[in-house]
Amino acid sequence: MRIRIFILIFLFLSAFLIISNSNLHLGDSMEARQFANLYYSWLLGVVGNTFKSTAYVIGFNWLPNGIDKINNLTANGTNLSAINLSK
Repeated sequence: MRIRIFILIFLFLSAFLIISNSNLHLGDSMEARQFANLYYSWLLGVVGNTFKSTAYVIGFNWLPNGIDKINNLTANGTNLSAINLSK
């Protein structure tokens, strides 16, 4: 429930920001359409950037250095206590 409220507040604030920065009067139908186009393009940009950021984070190598060596050695049944993994 808190997330929904946060999202609604974020969307309303962004709409007010677009209205005030573009000096739009929503009583005029042409300016209302201009607002709709601006808001829709902004919202698509936010969604697109969210997807790009998520894809970057997913593709990032989060494992520490040397973890590939550990995975290879444990798959072969090697005793890890006798091996120096710092190389």
